[in-house]
Amino acid sequence: MNYQLIALDLDGTLLNSRKEIPEEAVRAVRTVCAAGKTVVFDTGRAVPELAEQIAALPEVRYAVFASGAGLYDIRERKAFGLRAIPDTDIKRIMSLARAKDVMPQLVLPDADVIQVSHMEQLEHFNMGVYRPMYEKAMTLVPDIWAFAGSCREPVLKLNLYHADAAERIRTREQLETPELELVYSEISSLECSAEGVSKGSGLEQLCRLLDIPASSCIAVGDADNDIPMLRAAGLGVAMGNAPAHVKTAADRIVSDLDHGGCAEAILLLLNAGLDS
Repeated sequence: MNYQLIALDLDGTLLNSRKEIPEEAVRAVRTVCAAGKTVVFDTGRAVPELAEQIAALPEVRYAVFASGAGLYDIRERKAFGLRAIPDTDIKRIMSLARAKDVMPQLVLPDADVIQVSHMEQLEHFNMGVYRPMYEKAMTLVPDIWAFAGSCREPVLKLNLYHADAAERIRTREQLETPELELVYSEISSLECSAEGVSKGSGLEQLCRLLDIPASSCIAVGDADNDIPMLRAAGLGVAMGNAPAHVKTAADRIVSDLDHGGCAEAILLLLNAGLDS
């Protein structure tokens, strides 16, 4: 198969356990782009959270962000193809979150919003590893519930970071409805998106824009929210650090995030090892 595009998850995939892009992955991206292939980010992150990756890999023009709720043209600095959560669902999610030990995070087209007091509690909500990035990327508000109630921008994704993974299960059970996509991520996070939104639907939307068949794409990931894109692509690749059920959803498994797995996957664009 002559694969034309590769979609890369960031955390746990392109980024190693230190939240850095390994040098071998940088070289692999440059090699495949020089060969005329296309590399895109397909991530749960918001646009402000992509600054370091954009600077490190100028060869990458497009990103699927907010777990498929938006597309971003890096060269034009333009978000488009947005799919927002309906206001009624935002109110319901935030009302439930208010009664829990939860850190809500609102992902907007050009901003990433959390409550200022929650910034001091990132470790409590199992997000301490992201502190350096959060300190650079987050828009801080004094009251996230008041902000959500008055926000006039589309909310593309609402993350609920729990202190306890068991409570996350209960939150999902309480929010379950056909109008929402609910997906686990990180240690104890619940991602809330509009109906039909996923990293897979975002990849398919970008493929239509670029006139590239999804069957000609490779997707690489490690987590629950990556499963839709692994299934949407012609070749789904799971990282070696992925849990068993994510590996089951993939066509191929590579090494883990700290042992060259992403570079190995990127070079599949050049048909390296496809027959093994």
